Amino acid sequence: MKKQCSVAGCNQKVLARGWCSKHWQRWSRYGDPSITKKAANGAGHTRGKGYRGHQIQGIAKFDHVRIIEEILKHPLPVGVVVHHVNEIKTDNRNSNLVVCPDRAYHNLLHARMNAIKACGDPNKRKCGYCHEYDFVENLRVYVWKTKTSSVHKECARIYQRNKRR
Repeated sequence: MKKQCSVAGCNQKVLARGWCSKHWQRWSRYGDPSITKKAANGAGHTRGKGYRGHQIQGIAKFDHVRIIEEILKHPLPVGVVVHHVNEIKTDNRNSNLVVCPDRAYHNLLHARMNAIKACGDPNKRKCGYCHEYDFVENLRVYVWKTKTSSVHKECARIYQRNKRR
């Protein structure tokens, strides 16, 4: 005879600790198998990487994209990226959203924000080898396989020397 989940009203097979998979996951996430964190109907859902989304007329859209499109009164062109200034993916206030023309500009914003956090100077970039921040003039762009990285000239020499060994 199969053991059943110990939560009242649940007839699922036991996975661990006397609970089924659903209740065990609730316990591991929230510390209690009876807690459900379900949003109210119509409140949308959190998708993939933590962004809030809604389905409107059968089309799923992230809330931050939908908000910008409502402000501009037209759909965003292909390739345009919406950036969250404070990096909180669920903070979709107008003042927290910036429209970037492409992914490269969006990546530049993040590189500058990371530089400010790390060394206080947005004009510095991180060396892909030694991970120290330096001015762009002192770094060279190298392409390894599919990744592009900025590294010091000396770091590139060390990398090549170690690779040959």
